[in-house]
Amino acid sequence: MSTTLPVKRGRGRPKKADALAMEAARIAALRKTNETPAERVARIGERFTVMYRLAQGVINGMVRSLIVSGAPGTGKTHTLDHLLQTAADRDTIRYTAIRGNVTGVNLYKLLFHNSGANCVVLLDDTDSIYEDEDCMNVLKAALDTSAVRKISWLSESSALKSEDIPTSFVFEGAMIFITNKDFQAMIDDGRNKMVPHFRALMSRSIYLDLKLHTLDDLIAWVSHMVLKNHILVQRGLSNAQELEAVRWLQDNHTQVRTLDIRTALLIADFIKTDATSWETFAKVTLLR
Repeated sequence: MSTTLPVKRGRGRPKKADALAMEAARIAALRKTNETPAERVARIGERFTVMYRLAQGVINGMVRSLIVSGAPGTGKTHTLDHLLQTAADRDTIRYTAIRGNVTGVNLYKLLFHNSGANCVVLLDDTDSIYEDEDCMNVLKAALDTSAVRKISWLSESSALKSEDIPTSFVFEGAMIFITNKDFQAMIDDGRNKMVPHFRALMSRSIYLDLKLHTLDDLIAWVSHMVLKNHILVQRGLSNAQELEAVRWLQDNHTQVRTLDIRTALLIADFIKTDATSWETFAKVTLLR
């Protein structure tokens, strides 16, 4: 007589092999699509439109927190910064943009100085905050769904004392996060110790994934943005040269180290430097 032993089910984080299999399956699913470049542009463009309208909601006081996740160099920062700065120039909002490393106490100070109901704080590529528990706890308090959002910093801090900043205050402002991190993928993976904080931040915010996860998506969108807005013409190229640069990028998009609008701008600089040998410059410096 055979005996069937019960299968033990793991708890908590998935095993490394399982997590890798999940990620491989996710990428494979993305690659199965038979979308044309035009269809990819339409799909991604719809999400950029949603991003724009949600940012308008932040300006109008209807949206408290917006997280925008997407590949770097695809236009999300330029779009949001221009929209928010225009609103600030019209005195509709008080706008502050922060980029780079931010510590917990400095984030607390930043939000204190921008705590009014008309204040909008943009955190762009400040990835250090997502690995810092102090920062994440400050953000969770700032974006809480309760009617009164009170933030406290009860640790001893000479930085607060020197600026006469109280150890607690009510935050009434709004925040927009621009990040290259895929929070949902990290939550699904489960290995990052900050996953509970990611869940909490996402539950307090509108999370928008721009769905720029594959090289095919990126080259379709980068080509569209460059040609639609004549970004390289603004850099000093002719229309014909701009088209030539985009075609080179399309032909080599699986080999370039970084596939984004900044790479297209580098190609434009090569063409301006030497219109006959620029392809050699691009091949030597931009390809893996």
